[in-house]
Amino acid sequence: MSVIARKDNTERILFERKKIDLTTPDDRLTVLIFLVSMVVCLIVGAVFMELYDLDILELAMFPTMPLVVVGAFQIVRSRYKFYLIIVAAAVGAMFYLQVAYATIGAIALIALGIPGVVKLVAVLQRFLFYRVVSSVEYLNIRTDLSLWDRMVAFVFNISKDLDTRNLEIDENVKRASLPWKEIWSSMKVSFLIGVFIWIYLSMNPSWMQFDSFSNVPAYIFAVMMYIPLIVLPFSIFMSLNVRIETRYRDFRIYDGVKGTLMRMAIPIFAAFMYILVAVNKNGFQDVLTFIALSVVFNMLICVAACMVYYKGFESHIIDSIISRWNSFRPVQLLMDVDDLDEIIKEDVPGTPVRDYSDMGELEFPE
Repeated sequence: MSVIARKDNTERILFERKKIDLTTPDDRLTVLIFLVSMVVCLIVGAVFMELYDLDILELAMFPTMPLVVVGAFQIVRSRYKFYLIIVAAAVGAMFYLQVAYATIGAIALIALGIPGVVKLVAVLQRFLFYRVVSSVEYLNIRTDLSLWDRMVAFVFNISKDLDTRNLEIDENVKRASLPWKEIWSSMKVSFLIGVFIWIYLSMNPSWMQFDSFSNVPAYIFAVMMYIPLIVLPFSIFMSLNVRIETRYRDFRIYDGVKGTLMRMAIPIFAAFMYILVAVNKNGFQDVLTFIALSVVFNMLICVAACMVYYKGFESHIIDSIISRWNSFRPVQLLMDVDDLDEIIKEDVPGTPVRDYSDMGELEFPE
């Protein structure tokens, strides 16, 4: 086979695999609702910024509203409509107890927005999974990498000297209970990244124009709901243990993306300088209180998002991915004569069977 023919064949295989699409009409409707809501909210936010001279963080309620719209839409269509009654009752109780309006708004936004966040996470996972693994599989074989391939290599930290063809997943993932190890790992990554990103946003002198941190409205913390939307889509690669098998140590691509996220989100020195500037301007006590509130809300959002995702969404996404894996990988790429997985080899039509009696024996002189 010539080089050109082999290249054309590789491109054809990649194209066919990238066409494996797990998204549903409901997923596309969810994305449409989110995008339309985002456009409307941004326009309304821009109008408010002009009329009332608000800064960026004071407008944090508007970017979170699309998540609330998607969350409310999913709740109304689900069997958990009573959840809306619980949220309404909790809001009414807080009004009765004379809780600050900004705090009530923050809790209401988070309570209704988390289902929207998790639904969008599920949509992203179904949309991205096979597009990512089809790119990873031939990443270091193709000579001409597309922009998408380069992005995948960067995000998943794929080394150039790694043979990426032997890509495997765990095909027998069944959840008898909540996967606490995966939940803890997702919460830890989301929390750490969320804290540092929030410090950059909230304490950036060019954005933060409040007279004091004691005057910061609590509803701005709801914008941290976008942190799980950044981190959780990659958790499916951990759940399925997607890995590149080598002779030595397997490379788990979730470890690669986790390392990339941590490196990008945690420049310690910059965060420390922002904190010092804020302390100099507002005082140590106000800054410490603000950081404590940030940690509390970030933890609340991370825990709620992870629990809702792993309880109600993960198993369905895993099943949909595994159901199409045989279309993506009909047979293992690398097999040897000592492979114990006889069932897979017998299921492939035309697979030659080695007659071990034909194999010679080595004889050494005494």
